[in-house]
Amino acid sequence: MSTGDRVFVGDRVVVRYRLAPGAPGDWRGATDATLSDVTGVVVDAGDPLVLTRVAPAALTPADLVRVPADLVTSIRLLSYRAVRNNEIRDVALRAVAAPVTDEVQGWLVRAGAAEEGGVPANTAVPARMGARLDSTTVGAVESWFTAHHLPTIVELPERLVTDATAGTPIGGEFHRLIRVADDGTESDIVTVAAQDTDTGIALRADGFRLHHRVAYRRLG
Repeated sequence: MSTGDRVFVGDRVVVRYRLAPGAPGDWRGATDATLSDVTGVVVDAGDPLVLTRVAPAALTPADLVRVPADLVTSIRLLSYRAVRNNEIRDVALRAVAAPVTDEVQGWLVRAGAAEEGGVPANTAVPARMGARLDSTTVGAVESWFTAHHLPTIVELPERLVTDATAGTPIGGEFHRLIRVADDGTESDIVTVAAQDTDTGIALRADGFRLHHRVAYRRLG
């Protein structure tokens, strides 16, 4: 199984798989197809990978889709619900409480925040639609962090800044999770490394769901 993403129970995913004995049928009903896909929520991350396409609270055995691991060709991780870019931006801006903040070239810059679990906290995060990492922005953001005796680290929530290749990646991919109550109310926000399996499992078991993915890059 080649996922490209670490899979957790409770995550919403698109699973692409080979059509072979033991696989679910092709939803299109195509007779000559060799691949198909299914979108659903993971209820068992083992082998077979088990998904449901209905709300877990309404789950019956007939609602389960089982895909043998050796037939999976890719897994794409999705936000737990459809989220707009402005929602991603809002959650990203609220994810870290820093005593020192400012806005530079459309980016919120933060200092004095405590780092937890190896997740960068004193970062620049896109605060405005259309925020970029052009040379002017990079220079201004670097100057701010230098003045605060900090390395320049930018936070890149998915979809908000396209083609951001400046700097050096830090720590791989991160998952930004939000606590979701039974009535759909969203509250606490936590960021965790995608590779931190134990923490990811524990948080999801505690009612957190993936809101968006995040990458960090160090400039300079």
